Amino acid sequence: MRIHLIRTYHPHWGRHTGAHQFIHYLDPERFQIDDRVVAMGDDDFPIKASVVRLGIKYIVRRKGMRVYGLNDLLAEFAAGRQWWREEIDVLHYLEGEHSLQFLPSIVTTLGRLRPRPRIVATFHQPPELLDRLINIKNVQKVDRVIVLSPEQVSYFGQHLPADKVSMVLHGIDTDFFFPAIQSEAPRRFRCLSVGSWLRDYDAVLDVAHRLSSESDFEFQIVSNAVSGHEIPGNVSVQSGIDDDALRAMYQQADVLFLPVTSATANNTVLEGIACGLPVVTTDLASLRCYLPGQEAILIKENDPEHLAAALLKLYHNPELRTEMAEAARRRALDLSWVKVAHEHASVYIDLVARSNSRGRTDEARA
Repeated sequence: MRIHLIRTYHPHWGRHTGAHQFIHYLDPERFQIDDRVVAMGDDDFPIKASVVRLGIKYIVRRKGMRVYGLNDLLAEFAAGRQWWREEIDVLHYLEGEHSLQFLPSIVTTLGRLRPRPRIVATFHQPPELLDRLINIKNVQKVDRVIVLSPEQVSYFGQHLPADKVSMVLHGIDTDFFFPAIQSEAPRRFRCLSVGSWLRDYDAVLDVAHRLSSESDFEFQIVSNAVSGHEIPGNVSVQSGIDDDALRAMYQQADVLFLPVTSATANNTVLEGIACGLPVVTTDLASLRCYLPGQEAILIKENDPEHLAAALLKLYHNPELRTEMAEAARRRALDLSWVKVAHEHASVYIDLVARSNSRGRTDEARA
């Protein structure tokens, strides 16, 4: 089975991070993957005249695709050309918010001339952002939508039949991200926050300020999204670290402290639990889906007083931290890429089987 994957390149992701990781765990004897990586923006577009670029960009975005770039247009063109020249079984837009625009309509129109691929699109953003990022008419032309959270299921359920929406949870590399093998000597209680997108660093810094009188507490932030904030003395901030350094920070922390403004899947949560970290985060349906048990304390609306109380509870209860850490690692193993790849494979197989079944039915009618 031949899968053509279109995915957006995120320069801040490390080599062990990203939704595409599942392709490395698909059976190579069964699946042939064409992995087309698309840089954000317009730099690869061959026409350099700014006026022409602006005109083309206006045309390709006028139907509501706000982050669709000229590089995405090139990727769709290349995928369409490959489909026309050789058979593709499944065309998978791994980030539909960025790249799902023209090709589904073209494939549907020209599908009478040659076998068309089944089209899959995965969406990563929460519903309140999807409304501003996608054209739902484009989405209605795909064969299957993959989502990462229950809120997204409800959102797309308003526009698509239920059997066209599949929830496949995000995965994590549990071989690379793992708990520390040897414990450090006693030190300050470390609360680690990582990432930029949809993070609530106002809440993090508020809690750090509230706990500034607790001399055993320190807060570490790995992000480029806290500039302009007043940083309390018990907070350190850094960014641009590599995978190994990030893993070491997870392994040396006592708790993953991650208030967010919204979420579907969250790489930081998955990396943290894979490293055996208890989690204090926001009470959202999407996060409850990834953190369903004893591995996390979920706080409604990022109330700073309750967030601080949760951290103090963990600080004063090392046995609870140990229980939560063990539960976190178990949950991460349930979300390993091996298992997530199996779910993607099931979607592909189901779509192609349905397509072949319809083809045989059409032949019988003829």
